[in-house]
Amino acid sequence: MAAWLLAAGIASAQTTGATLQGTVFDEQGAVLPGASVTIENVETGALRAIVTDSRGRYRAAALPPGRYRMRIELSSFSIYVREGLTLTIGQEATVDATLKLASVQESVTITAASPLVETTNSSIGTTISRSQLDALPLAGRNFTTLAQTAPGVTGVGGGGVNAAGQLNRNNSFLIDGASNDDNVVASTRGGFSLEAVREYVVMANQFAAEYGQASGVIVNVVTRSGTNNVQGRGFVLHRDDSLDAQDPFSKAQGSGKAPFNQQRFGSFLGGPVVRDRMHYFGSYEGLRQRETSVITSPLVPVDDREVPHDTNGHQYFIKSDTQLTPGHSLSVRYRLDGDKEIGSNIGGFDTRERGQDVTRRDQDVVGNHTAIVSARTLNELRFQFSRRNIYWDTVRYSPLGTPAINKPSGNFGKANNMPQGRREHRLQFIDNLSYSRGSHDVKTGFDISLIQVKSYFFNNVDGTFQFRTDAPFNSADLSTYPFQFTQNVGDPNLQRRNDLYSGFVQDTWRLRPNLTFNVGLRYDTETAFKEAAGVGDDRNNLAPRLGVVWDPFRDGKTAVRGGYGKYYDQAFLNITGNIMLARRFVGVTILNPGYPDPRSRGSEAPPSKPSTTIASDEVQTPNTTQVSLGIKRELVAGLAISADAVHGRGRDLFNGPDINYPDPVTGIRPNADFLRIQQYQTNGNSWYNALLLGVERRSGRGPQFGISYTLSKQVRDVEDFGFQAADMSNRGAEKARANNDRRHQLVANMTWALPAGFQIGSLLQARSGLPWNVTTGTDNNRDTITTTDRPDLLNPNGDPRDRSTYSASFNGRAGNLPRNFGIASDFWVLDARLSRFFKLPHQRIEAFVEAFNLLNRANLGLPTGNLTSASFGQPRALATGATPRQVELGLRFDF
Repeated sequence: MAAWLLAAGIASAQTTGATLQGTVFDEQGAVLPGASVTIENVETGALRAIVTDSRGRYRAAALPPGRYRMRIELSSFSIYVREGLTLTIGQEATVDATLKLASVQESVTITAASPLVETTNSSIGTTISRSQLDALPLAGRNFTTLAQTAPGVTGVGGGGVNAAGQLNRNNSFLIDGASNDDNVVASTRGGFSLEAVREYVVMANQFAAEYGQASGVIVNVVTRSGTNNVQGRGFVLHRDDSLDAQDPFSKAQGSGKAPFNQQRFGSFLGGPVVRDRMHYFGSYEGLRQRETSVITSPLVPVDDREVPHDTNGHQYFIKSDTQLTPGHSLSVRYRLDGDKEIGSNIGGFDTRERGQDVTRRDQDVVGNHTAIVSARTLNELRFQFSRRNIYWDTVRYSPLGTPAINKPSGNFGKANNMPQGRREHRLQFIDNLSYSRGSHDVKTGFDISLIQVKSYFFNNVDGTFQFRTDAPFNSADLSTYPFQFTQNVGDPNLQRRNDLYSGFVQDTWRLRPNLTFNVGLRYDTETAFKEAAGVGDDRNNLAPRLGVVWDPFRDGKTAVRGGYGKYYDQAFLNITGNIMLARRFVGVTILNPGYPDPRSRGSEAPPSKPSTTIASDEVQTPNTTQVSLGIKRELVAGLAISADAVHGRGRDLFNGPDINYPDPVTGIRPNADFLRIQQYQTNGNSWYNALLLGVERRSGRGPQFGISYTLSKQVRDVEDFGFQAADMSNRGAEKARANNDRRHQLVANMTWALPAGFQIGSLLQARSGLPWNVTTGTDNNRDTITTTDRPDLLNPNGDPRDRSTYSASFNGRAGNLPRNFGIASDFWVLDARLSRFFKLPHQRIEAFVEAFNLLNRANLGLPTGNLTSASFGQPRALATGATPRQVELGLRFDF
């Protein structure tokens, strides 16, 4: 075995590695300086050699996640060996050791799992292991689904999550230390095969200064690497409609079960190129999906409600890890993820005419170089180049020139934001330097991302008709005419850029052996608004971080933790794109138009004027301040409980009011040359308070489980970036329960290896209902917007689903009903997995069945809030991300 001995006791590279630290004592409790500590990765054979300092302390940082063996030697003492250590991404494991005199025993070997409690880290988060990814049911093989198992992380459907009162857009995803964010729409950029993921950590609160450009959840992923043993897998999964339950809405309308057929298949292979020094890993996953989208609009004949919806996809991943010299290592990976989706955006009230064909291709190359500069200094250099191509085409369903037609119970014509497409490039450089001296472990670094986007966006160029009635159009009946027609004319091509610059410094200061301070300062700035709107950059984004961790019993099993931090988001380019498009397009609005020619009613239509979109003169970066206090305790080996109280306060949040709204009496707008002037502002607020409880068991025989409960309240006076108040002159009236407020959430996951080669896995999600908003469906306050007006509340104790609870018989003012007055149905879903292993001499076969929504509970979506709709107070579809019961069969072959 080649011995690659690296002498370094330095601060952890938290983004991709782990830290193993501790103190070496003799039997009388005195510290032992000068002891040799050797840490071996049993998977790759890599060795790290350290010598304890004058306080008997050792610290090995930037260790790749994996299984380790530790050996401690000192003259006149027996050899100490600790086996069974598993280190995870971002972990700071503390393992103390006591050496016995050699005359008593020559060697002491201890086999024990890594500690569950980190007594030097104040972050609140959860690690998702490879064994959980293999054993738990995951719908769509989306590994980020398990992010919601972390205390304080709330599922929002479709695999999306939020935390601390922030939105899904406020999250950030890191893969191997590099950003995997889509800077245009603020989401993840492409997917990874589940087989390529080793593990990931979900940080919900109090993350260190190293992490930024997000005020919500940080999901930090590390990919798999090859080992000294050649390992591989082949798999196939099958689903079809014969095993699935029927959608209750399509069943109620007389439609049959929607045809569905899906196969997922793939493999991985990893092993050594040069044993102990160079390793490879590669994976592939394919998708073939044939399904039918079901239209539930009562305006579509039953025989026309099923539309084909097919998807073909491929995911490729290759990676090499090389120990260049004893002090230098290099990891390089390439990812390609692409798919073609036929018949997207059809279903529910969106008819076939709204369909789109979507083509997506994501590629990136990421390199990581780690250098042991000296015994106390480590440097990490990262590089990323990524490219995203994504295009939406509508010609198959509605040719160019077809206007959108929106009715209360059905949407027809081409979607008014289609077709569109974009190419996004990101060039990213990261350099982090870690230094350790005495009780201080200091880390500092910078992150530069240069993002360029070329796109085209047909922004309502073919126009949109808005109807108040579902009745067929009758030229002789004015009540069947549309009440509004809008259209934009201009150039749909855009070029945008955003340069992001970040820097940080943080110090892990062990003031006492059982008391640690995590102190840091981060700075972020970007150029998106300056590039798009000529608005000056927000340059005062200093984000202090302070965390404290106390081990009161000095046994490494209890962490009393608390902290304060400020966290800044980043602007996403959809906002700046809207501003740039407003300059390129002339917007026209015609009230009471003709049909199909909107100008056919002549003098009855008022003179058309343009609308536009601008930015506020002072755009601030949205941010949140978080404070937390909690405790985590390992009760017995492998079983820990935690409780944390969290407060979050969001400021400078995006919203987009019409600053040129008309006087409700005279109808005159302040700027008579325009109709609407939407101005993106950063003056919104959010408030969040929560109690987070967790229980986890991760070692020993029997069931392995994690249970998290979150009791929270989220309040906001704005929602997403285009939010408009019902009364533009009184946005304070919008302060209410947030759209994503879930008062209670319980998430539990469990795996259990049973006799005879059987194994079960389950994932339970239980959430209280979301708020829903009631609107009049008309322009009561005469601001020319019909989607935000709320009625008066007649009966505070009335049923929110009963029209008699409200009154919409007024004009010239806003109603007094609070926003988000109603509460929708609870969400409950149980996913389960049963597998059976068949062992061969050097291989293993696993046959399994997975059931998603095993109990086939109908998790209903939000009720229709428009008082003019025939379906008011009733849900029109299942909740976002909810499905009827789905059953999947699978087979794996491991070697």
